[in-house]
Amino acid sequence: MTIPRRFNGPPDLGHGGYSCGSVAVLVDAPAASVSLRRPVPLDMPLDVRRGDGATVALFYRDEVVAEGAPAELELDVPEPVPVEAARAARGGNPWLQRHPFPTCFGCGSERDRAEAIATLLGPVAGREGVMADTWTPQAEFADGDGAVTRLFAWAALDCPTGAAAVKPESGPQVLARLTARPGPAAAVAGEEHVVMAWLLGREGRKSRGAAAIVSPKGEICGVSEGLWIALRDPETHGAKVDPAP
Repeated sequence: MTIPRRFNGPPDLGHGGYSCGSVAVLVDAPAASVSLRRPVPLDMPLDVRRGDGATVALFYRDEVVAEGAPAELELDVPEPVPVEAARAARGGNPWLQRHPFPTCFGCGSERDRAEAIATLLGPVAGREGVMADTWTPQAEFADGDGAVTRLFAWAALDCPTGAAAVKPESGPQVLARLTARPGPAAAVAGEEHVVMAWLLGREGRKSRGAAAIVSPKGEICGVSEGLWIALRDPETHGAKVDPAP
């Protein structure tokens, strides 16, 4: 497989959620966990290798890029955020003016929502610790029945976990592992959904956040947990660094 350049996270590297989702769709399980072992190259041939126990690995030449396996994921999802509150929260996103990866497919402040996911979650008024934005999936992200595919559900469930987990003052972080379970309801193209996220914990250079996609009817369309790692040298990933956050 290849990760097309359109689906970047850092400027010249694969978007974590799209890359993890490309592996997860090959794992025969409702929920999967995919670990990124090195930055994902764009527009380069990647070898898919299956292992024991439904595991799937992605290789670039002889290096492991990502490893996926079946997983269990149990999360206490907060009360769904109303659409109006999610729309209002977007304007409060702390990364709007200092995004380290402004062209990111999942949350880039410079990406057009007509061709990317580009959710920019902000704090929800009156809901301590909960962040949200809305997302109206494009038809190209869905199957013939209008249901968003597992790949793009994974892509949409990535960056929100970081929005909740990463403190802006801590500097750029990148996804190290994404565990996700799309469903039980399907997100539907053309309908305005709520994407919400909340903090799970922080320790040293590691931050963990959770996210959920909620349908207009209040149904859960997917949940995820993301592990993020602070970059020792942001330049290695082409991150823009605000000298005075």
